[in-house]
Amino acid sequence: MKTTERPVVTVPLIGGAARPPQHIDPEFVDCKGLERGWGIKRSLAYQLLNAGQIKGVSLRRRGQSRGKRLFSVDSIRQFLREQMEAK
Repeated sequence: MKTTERPVVTVPLIGGAARPPQHIDPEFVDCKGLERGWGIKRSLAYQLLNAGQIKGVSLRRRGQSRGKRLFSVDSIRQFLREQMEAK
């Protein structure tokens, strides 16, 4: 039996058809983003935060003891620049 249907081929569009993908530089990152971007792990991040060398913010709902910690990318970059100048 012969069929006249053509196979359907789909190709995923990356970033949509109208415009190319755009990179957004974040203002804040979480611990995973800090490690991925700069190799700074969670324990060092909290040491730097407690020493006032980088800035961060904790997002949590009222009455909750746990939340989400975010670190300022600008403060991380500034800290790293200061470390380069100190040598």
